[in-house]
Amino acid sequence: MTKLSAVVTCFNNEATIEKCISSLSMADEIIVLDSFSSDKTLQILEGLNCTIRQQEFKGFWQQKQDAINLCNYDWVILLDSDEWLNTKAQQQIKTWMKQYPQEDAYTLPRREWVFWQWSHKWVHMNKFVRLFNKTKAKVSQDLVHESIKSEGKKSHLNAVIKHYGETSISLKLEKINKYSQLSAEQKFQQGKRVTPLKLVFYPPWYFLRQYIIRRQIFNGWAGFINAKLNTKYAFLKYAKLYELQKKINSD
Repeated sequence: MTKLSAVVTCFNNEATIEKCISSLSMADEIIVLDSFSSDKTLQILEGLNCTIRQQEFKGFWQQKQDAINLCNYDWVILLDSDEWLNTKAQQQIKTWMKQYPQEDAYTLPRREWVFWQWSHKWVHMNKFVRLFNKTKAKVSQDLVHESIKSEGKKSHLNAVIKHYGETSISLKLEKINKYSQLSAEQKFQQGKRVTPLKLVFYPPWYFLRQYIIRRQIFNGWAGFINAKLNTKYAFLKYAKLYELQKKINSD
């Protein structure tokens, strides 16, 4: 039977942390790396079956990598503190643990909470590497949207993660401003540049991809609003990159 470590990083997640940790009960150990939460997160964690560690927030990717490095077992399942495995997914992970893994990493689909409802079953679900052998994987050093990069063979496991992340339009707007700035800075550091034409033509295409191709249309008005806001993010990250270019050129 495969030994499994579960990893969660958190900060002020009192609303979701218990559901997150409880959904990982099949793991042989649960490591939680907290960034000195000031709400009731720690009180809740102390009543759960997990190992709690704390450190100041070092950035998204570094925090996750540090948490993974604390694990005693090679195989790791990684969740954010506003995510949890549904009942069927928990059973699928238990079944997987009874078998000898044929791959080195597995992608899991994620179903999103969209402002006031769960995303429709026909809406495209993004897939992320969340179950992996840590000896062949690292967290990408992206400033935002960090991910697990595995050197080995990869497969898919249809164990759905539920993500209770964007609970309101105002919260999404806060994320859009923060994440678009980080994305623009990273692109600039990587030497990427943008032309004004992309600012004009990329956003309409992005909205079409979100609303039709990725099937946000099935989420009703929540899907329309979400697609429009995702398009705003796509526009802002390139607009801010263009701003960085102009500032450098004016020096």
